[in-house]
Amino acid sequence: MADSYLFIINPSSGTSIGQHPEKISTAIEDFVKIKGGKAQIFFTEGRGHATTLVRENIDKEKWKAIVAVGGDGTVNEVAKALVNRSTPLGILALGSGNGLARHLGLPLTLDAALERLFSGSVNTIDSAELNGIPFFCTAGMGFDAYVGDLFSKENSRGLATYLSVSLKSYWNYKPQSYKLNGKKIEVFSLSFANAGQYGNNAWVAPQASLFDGQLDICTIIPFPKWYGSNLTYRLFTKQLKPSKYISYQLAQDALVEADEPPMIHYDGEPLQLDTTKIEVKIKPKSLRVIV
Repeated sequence: MADSYLFIINPSSGTSIGQHPEKISTAIEDFVKIKGGKAQIFFTEGRGHATTLVRENIDKEKWKAIVAVGGDGTVNEVAKALVNRSTPLGILALGSGNGLARHLGLPLTLDAALERLFSGSVNTIDSAELNGIPFFCTAGMGFDAYVGDLFSKENSRGLATYLSVSLKSYWNYKPQSYKLNGKKIEVFSLSFANAGQYGNNAWVAPQASLFDGQLDICTIIPFPKWYGSNLTYRLFTKQLKPSKYISYQLAQDALVEADEPPMIHYDGEPLQLDTTKIEVKIKPKSLRVIV
């Protein structure tokens, strides 16, 4: 009996999909047919739709995998419906950041990613939650959330746009004050890393593991403006490490308290909270993924 795969395509994700969603859909159908499988394909129509599509269809068939076709936002939406389920997540990483796919060493071209979908093995990784919102790579607040919010309003995606927005933001961004587990801190950014990177090979926690049942909390405190280029270089060369401005701690959970509801990000998606209390926790071995 042929294996059935459910593909959720985000037609506005990244650049390649946005320009050619039908071509990608046809390529997927043809590839799966050659492999002797069956493909059912849905296109998302807006934020949150991928989660709805998975929940509506997960019990209709015994899927070999449910596959997110897009970037980290699409992966997040599909994966959150698969937490603590036996059906594994497949990833065709065609977005602009692709943080989880990069951390897992998955291919970033359609043909190679499809090949891996059929030849890879299933691993069970950790996931995490921020105020009940699932995330799989990173979540946090401070500069990264500020940039994420501005980046989400840009017309073009990709690394060049992200770096341009980051550079403009850098000069007028003001550090934030929080309490982390009861201790007052002033931060440039505060990140909770399940996987090691934001996406685009920006490694905020190079040592982070998806299998250790722990979050790596990266705290970057305010630093002189000249240090920014050093920080950026280390971020993109996987060399970020503890220094007088950067510290790490491992935790299974954390409580952050803010003076006013902060802007946060989860897997690159910005969100303005309506609460000043942020609870973050790890969910060990809660998501099956084809790698």
